[in-house]
Amino acid sequence: MTSYIPEEYADMLICYGYCDCVSAQARNEYIARFPGRRVPDVAVFDRVYRRLRETGSILRRNTDMGRPRINDDEEQDNEIVQRFRADPTTSTNIVALHTAGLYPYHYTPVHTIEEGDPARRLDFCRFMLNADVEDPDFVRNILWTDESKFDKDGITNYHNAHYWAPKELRNPNKKRVKRSQRRFSVNVWMGIISNHLIGPYFLPDNLNGESYEIFLRGDLSDLLDDLPLNLIRDMWFQHDGHFRRSVRDWLDTNYPNKWIGRGGPLPWPARSPDLTPMDFHVWGRMKSLVYSESNPVSSVEELKERIVDAANQMRTTLTTGVVKTGLRRRMRQCIRNRGGHVEHEL
Repeated sequence: MTSYIPEEYADMLICYGYCDCVSAQARNEYIARFPGRRVPDVAVFDRVYRRLRETGSILRRNTDMGRPRINDDEEQDNEIVQRFRADPTTSTNIVALHTAGLYPYHYTPVHTIEEGDPARRLDFCRFMLNADVEDPDFVRNILWTDESKFDKDGITNYHNAHYWAPKELRNPNKKRVKRSQRRFSVNVWMGIISNHLIGPYFLPDNLNGESYEIFLRGDLSDLLDDLPLNLIRDMWFQHDGHFRRSVRDWLDTNYPNKWIGRGGPLPWPARSPDLTPMDFHVWGRMKSLVYSESNPVSSVEELKERIVDAANQMRTTLTTGVVKTGLRRRMRQCIRNRGGHVEHEL
């Protein structure tokens, strides 16, 4: 069905010719002559004129010899253009949504899984779920730990970063800062156990097995001082990486048969960040609090302050269920997927 009656199309053509076929001027002329009517988009004037020349009629034909369109409804076309005018940053996804009945979906980034990993992930998840059934406090007593790098720029996603403007402007030359030549970063260690967030602790920039061992022997105990004694007594220590022999010896001495990691009593499956609350809860939430597009980080000291503030803010809402419920869901999904990826289904 057409959006305009023949009389309206004819008046558009009169205005179009009066303005020497300049669509924008024709639209203004049309508004001035017919103030009580709907206002067509500038593209309608060109389209009606072209249709009259090519087909001899101002009305659309039911058949089209060119490339078929899923939706040729001018009213919807005008609605889409008006949306872009109201919000020039509107994503191109809206075009698909309104013209083809499609909806935008994003890929979920996932980690690499290598040969042999699925079997190890299955073994780990089955052990954890069985232990959780036998001892309801088992998962609660695990100290999950990890390190993460925070830099000046943070995480920037430019997907869908568009600015829509009228054609007459050609290029509005909008800009957005992406990277700075003045760069800095900090290496952060944190842990989570039950409803307690441990840290942040700022590690050396180039962390290796030796510096990690120094941290375990010298600073870890201070970070755990505020934990309840029953948690410290029953604690399991989880870490990913740092296969240094002296590190494993320290863990064997301080957490005998109660640590999770490569070469440990409970082997940690490599390349499994989706199975630790440090990855699926702590780091993502923290970085969303640390980085603000409207207020970029200006110095290392400011970056550290923001990290500490973000941790304190997260502590106010952290509950035991955040860790336990999230882990159960992911481990059950991992088993259903035979040790495969889980993020895209959660």
